[in-house]
Amino acid sequence: RSRLTAPVRVDPAIAALRVDRTPQRRAQAAMVAAFERWRALREVAPVMRELERYGAGEPLAACPALHALLADRRSAPVFVGALVRDLCRALAREPFGHPPLRHGYESGTSTLLLARHGRAHLVLHAHEPGRWTLDTVTLGDGERHEAVIGGRAQARLVHRKASAARFAIQPRMLGPGSRLALDLKLEELQVLTITRRLVSLRLERAADPPGPVSEYALADGVQLRQASGDIRASRHEAMIAVLGRMECREAAPVLAEIAAQEGADSLRWQALREGLVLDTATGFRTLCAVAETACDPLAAPAAALRDSLVRAHPSLRSLEDACAP
Repeated sequence: RSRLTAPVRVDPAIAALRVDRTPQRRAQAAMVAAFERWRALREVAPVMRELERYGAGEPLAACPALHALLADRRSAPVFVGALVRDLCRALAREPFGHPPLRHGYESGTSTLLLARHGRAHLVLHAHEPGRWTLDTVTLGDGERHEAVIGGRAQARLVHRKASAARFAIQPRMLGPGSRLALDLKLEELQVLTITRRLVSLRLERAADPPGPVSEYALADGVQLRQASGDIRASRHEAMIAVLGRMECREAAPVLAEIAAQEGADSLRWQALREGLVLDTATGFRTLCAVAETACDPLAAPAAALRDSLVRAHPSLRSLEDACAP
């Protein structure tokens, strides 16, 4: 019992921060200053300026500094090495500092968001050694350029041809100097085995507007699931799902409006489904209206759902007749 109730030891340096926040503010100011010095370097500043243009839709070929960063073997290590050097020096002086960059770690993968402008973002990735067995392929809508800085890995490039459901597979060995340019609508890089921590610099740009993100079975190309490629629409889908789980019936008219308006198909479909559950009459009238709008991309699946519901629940036929033009 004494072990369970023993007080937790707090290092004196950490305990001191409870009394005086000045050291923490000083440490953070040092980290921000180190980051700003890095952004001002002659090998970094042009890249940041061109990232703004690229994020606004400019072709990568029209951004020479940014293009060189992802194309040649020297630029990326120098670019990242300068950042690591400056931040590590600042941390050595101020160990309680935090990098002023969005960062995360999950399942052996570390990410550091170096910059983001418009539809583009530049991220430093590090993958821990391991093995993976993958039997699905996920395709989005955008482009990705990647420069491997360090490590060693066995991977494969999975390519979906527009005229065929199945995928073509090309083995790839990744190491320092490897360069990749991917059309994310048709290609996915799958890392299978990492023997030495794989560190890479990744530049991604989403399409405008972004298409859906789809997952397929690798063996036969069958689509397994689909989600919106628009982060904002995905958040709204999650909100709609929460309203459904809360059985919030007063939300049914709002969901009917979302389903009837122009917008992301996945968001409208989610609103249709949850609206049917919350208020069958309102939801079914909306479903019939969408099914009868020939130019609506959801017309065919809405008609199929309407017909299947009427077969399963004949009482809905009266609502269907009332909705008929």
